[in-house]
Amino acid sequence: MKQKLLALSIGVIVAGSQTAVAAPNPFQDARSFAMGGTGVASSSPASASFHNPALLAIKHEEKHDGFGLILPSANAKFADDEDVVDQIDDIQNEIDTFNSAVNRNDQAAVQASAARLSSQFSKLDNDTARVDVGVGAALVIPNKALAVSVFLDGTVKGTVRGDISDSDIAYLDAVAAGAPPAEIDETTLTSEATAIVGGISEFGVSFATALDHNGNTLTLGVSPKYVSLVTYEYTANVASFDDDDFDSDEHETDDSTFNMDLGVAYQFGDSGQWITGLSIRNVIPTDLKTKSGISMDVDPQATVGVAYTRDIFTLTADLDLTENKAFGFEDDNQFISVGGEFDLLDIAQFRVGARHNFGSSNDSEGVEEDSQFTAGLGFSPFGVHIELSGLVSSTEYGAAAELGFTF
Repeated sequence: MKQKLLALSIGVIVAGSQTAVAAPNPFQDARSFAMGGTGVASSSPASASFHNPALLAIKHEEKHDGFGLILPSANAKFADDEDVVDQIDDIQNEIDTFNSAVNRNDQAAVQASAARLSSQFSKLDNDTARVDVGVGAALVIPNKALAVSVFLDGTVKGTVRGDISDSDIAYLDAVAAGAPPAEIDETTLTSEATAIVGGISEFGVSFATALDHNGNTLTLGVSPKYVSLVTYEYTANVASFDDDDFDSDEHETDDSTFNMDLGVAYQFGDSGQWITGLSIRNVIPTDLKTKSGISMDVDPQATVGVAYTRDIFTLTADLDLTENKAFGFEDDNQFISVGGEFDLLDIAQFRVGARHNFGSSNDSEGVEEDSQFTAGLGFSPFGVHIELSGLVSSTEYGAAAELGFTF
């Protein structure tokens, strides 16, 4: 499923009930990924469209103020401390063992297999796995008068959960105790597994301009964009669940629309070392319903940030002003993020970061979001940028990579 979600995110970027779930989180470039997800006040011009278009017109160090290209940037995160998909595979293998024992009338083997299945079903109940994948690219020409960037990105979030019925466990316990068995198929047991996947892709152009304000710089940015949405909702009996089937056409809904991001930034200090920023993504609320009517909401997301930069280091922090409602089986999220970068001779960059979710719990009993820690390395010889980043938390791990150019 992880591999298929990566393929789906690439496809999304190229192509373009009353329960509410949110869209995938906004795309993060590899540098932001390594710095705790920050970027509203600290992004380079090449990645500004992903975080705050106003940063296109901010005066950066000379190495960042020319023509820039990101092609591509990709990241993936995976949370599955209960090994949900593996558990389902193990259950299906044990069902084969159970049925084989029933067919050869091996009562002892039937009872032993039923006991194992009962234990496996109990462990799987409400266990959840989550995968996040993102791919992005950008072309930028920074300029204080009118900076322009063309960008595209795609993000996909998927969750899988087991939903085990009490009647199935009662039946297996009875067979384990000696009750007459029947061969297991989709009519014998009613337990299910559900996969819910949502994807969003964006293609847009960012514009920004700079205004002088008492010797400091105020910049304004806007990113009109074309947005494509897609959802997949796949529910199947545990006995026949196949994670290769989740993205078939019969489980898909899709739509497209126009939207807009807005940004503002203010640069001050005796050498412009301070930058504050505000970004509002997806100004126009929209949604897309899955096959069963679950709504994937794309709501406005506001974030403020501050950054302090000197020749060899940057310190930055972001704060989400709006809460992102849970997608599928997970908690709501609203992050406070911090990050830092040390630049060695404009050739190598060392980055660390952390962020903490203070969003409310929605009692989903799914994948919890708490504190995440990040780190990364950058190499930038002769205008070529190679970025590698990693993320770890108590429930999740992830990585990002990026190739970029500055001229």
